[in-house]
Amino acid sequence: MKKLKGLGKRAYNVMFHTHTVAGIVISFALFVIFFAGAFAMFRHETKQWEDPDLRQPLAQESDLDALLSQADEEFQLNFGQITNLNFPTEINPAFTIYGATNDSDTTTARVALRVNPVDGRIEDWEDPKTTVADTIYFLHYFRQIPVIGLYLSGFVGLFFLFSVITGLLIHWKNLFTKFYAFVKEGKWKVIWTNAHTVLGVIGLPFQVMYAVTGAFFGLLALVLLPSVILLYEGDSTKLFAKVQPQQAIEVDENAPPAVNHLSLNELEAQIHERYPDHHISRVQLRNYGKADGVVSWQIDHENSITAPGTISMQTKDGAILPEYSVLPETKTYSNAVTDYIFKLHFGTFGGAGLRFLYFILALLTCFMIITGVLIWRTARDNNRYTYLQRLFHHRVTKWYLAICLSMLPAFALLFLTNKVIPMEWDGRAAVVNRVFFLGWLGLTLIGLRWDKYSQQNRNYLLIAGVLGMLIPFANGLATGDWFWVSINSYPWVAAIDIFWLLVGGLSLYLVFFVLKVKPTSDKPIPTLEEEPTERKVFEEPAVEKPITALVKPG
Repeated sequence: MKKLKGLGKRAYNVMFHTHTVAGIVISFALFVIFFAGAFAMFRHETKQWEDPDLRQPLAQESDLDALLSQADEEFQLNFGQITNLNFPTEINPAFTIYGATNDSDTTTARVALRVNPVDGRIEDWEDPKTTVADTIYFLHYFRQIPVIGLYLSGFVGLFFLFSVITGLLIHWKNLFTKFYAFVKEGKWKVIWTNAHTVLGVIGLPFQVMYAVTGAFFGLLALVLLPSVILLYEGDSTKLFAKVQPQQAIEVDENAPPAVNHLSLNELEAQIHERYPDHHISRVQLRNYGKADGVVSWQIDHENSITAPGTISMQTKDGAILPEYSVLPETKTYSNAVTDYIFKLHFGTFGGAGLRFLYFILALLTCFMIITGVLIWRTARDNNRYTYLQRLFHHRVTKWYLAICLSMLPAFALLFLTNKVIPMEWDGRAAVVNRVFFLGWLGLTLIGLRWDKYSQQNRNYLLIAGVLGMLIPFANGLATGDWFWVSINSYPWVAAIDIFWLLVGGLSLYLVFFVLKVKPTSDKPIPTLEEEPTERKVFEEPAVEKPITALVKPG
């Protein structure tokens, strides 16, 4: 097969070393991001699985004016502050209200309310009972790390982009030959090298997109900081008004009460008439009930990357305020860029099928990361390195594999704990999160006691298999929604149960039927007494060997 023109000797060596160093530095953090990101693709569906209160019929058309009036009467809402009303979806079938109440004559407090779709009661939703989906979603951005977590995820995305580009350059010459010469037999180093290369090629567009969009979200505040200082005199609200103009709406807190203003129901009817193919996902109220009240409707389209749009209207006459509106058909680059990147990052513009494809590609990337670590370790398991150097490489690999491979049983523990702990417990969400993170830490530390990588792999799969098989039964016992029953009424609840049943079964199958043979390369580090007195000088290959030289004949 024809080869592409590769890099020169010096350029290849530079790219090879930078790719290796960058990859090994971010590997475990990158694995956490991709593994958590894969599950975060279905975070809204996971919320319905974790919270039985969301397994209710979708709320029908509701009287928005009566709903707000009831909420105001029971909780004394302060409409001088921003009030958001989120519309129900099939996954979250309830209206939710996020606003403010008068804590005293001079202070206000934020409040979260939920409208029960069955009996219409308005409940305080400030202390959530479940946070499984949010825990995974925030882990994807390292948000559990105070202050710097989000920035760390952005820098990891930036270094990942660098690793993808350098990896493409060093494999460019033999890109096609390596892709078609993938083997599953022979030395483990050959198998891992081929798997690393082939999976890298298959997921290349996905990985570049994820690296760029992930770095964008993580580093957005740092990137925009110079613009805020130089162009907007340090006022960040002016900059964000370019992206979301409705945030810049100014109202008079001393404005007189509204007289003969249009109701929310009338304004909603105008939106549906103008955009019949879109659905309203949120409405934001500013100074509602006052003479200068403004209502901003967020409209979206599930299968369009150009949505959502925002339409801001005056309550006194229904007139659209173009300077505070972002219509889907007239979006500018500054209005659209964050929405585009968010939809591209999570695949929300192509339905469940696209998100499932994202899920598979994210897991393949996780496997590619693991193979990269194993290649790094195997390439240094020879007499060119001293005993202490080899021991260091071995320990680093054990740490990386322990952190990464323990994520699957830790996630299974998170889902299982959510069903084991009763919903009536106070501070239940905090307890579930504590069990997850302490469990993950415990599994990692236990894995460090297993000296062989194959032992780590088998034992983690065994634990994940047992816990995963228990999850659908725990859900059935706790809620009565067995997956063979809920598949008709709540298909996503059944789908998550079936997913864990398959993961558990597959994990146990791999443990007992596939991974019984111990890899020949999985040998412990020799003792210091066994270390040869003479060792070769370390030299990395200047150029790549042809793929035919790496593949064992037969």
